[in-house]
Amino acid sequence: MTAVTCAECEKEAVSNCAICGKPLCQDHIKHGLSKRTNAPAVNCANCQKKFPKKVRKYSLIMAAGLSVASIILIIYLSTIIPFLI
Repeated sequence: MTAVTCAECEKEAVSNCAICGKPLCQDHIKHGLSKRTNAPAVNCANCQKKFPKKVRKYSLIMAAGLSVASIILIIYLSTIIPFLI
């Protein structure tokens, strides 16, 4: 039985990347996003870089949607309850 080696170096792999499945040693494991807080997902360096871009993209889309919804709500409420000037 042969030991699996890390894809980045020649050390023994202890886990695989949760996204691409690349074997990783303890030195090359980057913990990524996971729903479980006690055992975060194991990601390689390349897959780890992709997460912040996705999170930033989706948070910007959600912020824009929230802003538009707030403006629509303010306009709608101003027709029902006139603001005193």
